[in-house]
Amino acid sequence: MQESGADKRRHPRRKMLKGAKAIFNGGASLYDCQVRDWSESGARLVFPELTPLPKLFTLRLSDGSEHACEVVRADGVIVGVRFSGSV
Repeated sequence: MQESGADKRRHPRRKMLKGAKAIFNGGASLYDCQVRDWSESGARLVFPELTPLPKLFTLRLSDGSEHACEVVRADGVIVGVRFSGSV
């Protein structure tokens, strides 16, 4: 029997619907997105359209907090990220 993606995760994800921005190029590039799932180690983001993201970027949540992210999966407008340290 195969494990589902949720069973393989080290940290449980919780559903969320929060506005955020993907920031890169020294702050020159900003893309709006929504955070749909969140865990201690990563998140699932949904962009309004196909968005060219670099491998590493900063995610700024609507509460002003920032998280360094690494893209680990992308499927159209849905992007999975792993938190890669502090900003």
